[in-house]
Amino acid sequence: MSQESIPMQGRAQGFTLIELMIAMVLGLLVLGAALAVFQSNQKTFSANEGQNRVQENARIAYEMLGKDVRSVGSSACSSEAMVLGSDSNSAAFRAPLVNSVSGLTTISADDLSYRVSNATANQVTLVETTPNASDIFKANDVVMVCNAAMTGFATVGSVAGQTVNFSAALPFDPSDTANAAPGSISIARFRSNRWYVGANSRDTGNSLWVSRLGGAGQEVADGVQSMTLAFHRTAGGTATTYEAAPSDYQYVNAVRVSMPVRGVSQSKSSENRNINRAMAATVSIRNRSL
Repeated sequence: MSQESIPMQGRAQGFTLIELMIAMVLGLLVLGAALAVFQSNQKTFSANEGQNRVQENARIAYEMLGKDVRSVGSSACSSEAMVLGSDSNSAAFRAPLVNSVSGLTTISADDLSYRVSNATANQVTLVETTPNASDIFKANDVVMVCNAAMTGFATVGSVAGQTVNFSAALPFDPSDTANAAPGSISIARFRSNRWYVGANSRDTGNSLWVSRLGGAGQEVADGVQSMTLAFHRTAGGTATTYEAAPSDYQYVNAVRVSMPVRGVSQSKSSENRNINRAMAATVSIRNRSL
């Protein structure tokens, strides 16, 4: 029998040096392109992050400051109510908007007020059974008590049940409602906030701060470099003009606020990391808008 011969397979051959070098060069080109795209995306992300930070801080600054400006001189009672008393709080509420080198001070009652019954010059009782009065008011809180005709201020001495006792009598009896409905009597915390720009310990340099009731400053918005204010008056001014220093703030009904805001990019390159934007907004005072 004849035996059919089986051809032997050829030996497997490897890559030549030239082929390896070509593959290495191509790989380096692809890697370099990928690295360039990565660095570009990283820079774009860093710039967008800084821009977003600037916009977020500007939004916080205008919302918080704007809320206080809108509420200047407001209370749960009539804006025509007579402010009684010669204490410093009564005097401040009569001039609830003050601009000075130390910042902008806004005076008002707190946004939340509570109806009261059994009102006297020395104490009031909340009408609602919840929330507990002790969860709302604490000893030494300054409060505004008013009806539709009169407004006064007192300091909380103690809270028992739903009754708030004052450490000193109000300058009027809130139950005297000859010129006001009995249901108009209410109580709210007194609010006095001073807004200013001060230094921080970060790369942005400055921030917007607020001091509440003369207390220590609290940082509100990072990166605010300065605050420029202009005021519009309903009387004694020009309808189309905003003034830097009006002679009488009693007639101011709107405030224009300009704040340059800075964000710092997280990129570690040698390029300028600061992102600066100029922001401006106009806020109307609620109880003076016609």
